Amino acid sequence: MSTHEFEVGDVVKISPGATYFNGKHILPVIQSRNWVISSISGNRAVLGTSDDGFYSLYAPIDTKYLTKLV
Repeated sequence: MSTHEFEVGDVVKISPGATYFNGKHILPVIQSRNWVISSISGNRAVLGTSDDGFYSLYAPIDTKYLTKLV
């Protein structure tokens, strides 16, 4: 999916084996949840809260690791 298809407020799933924008590994417990994009610039998306609103992450991730949920 190209980056222009993502917008603030989109709910996304993180792909297995993904890393944060700085290259650090993302724990499986984080990958298992759905996240809401809080900001986006180019291929850098900041994931804010989980879609249920229970967890907060606020971490940047490359959009190549994201799948938009409908």
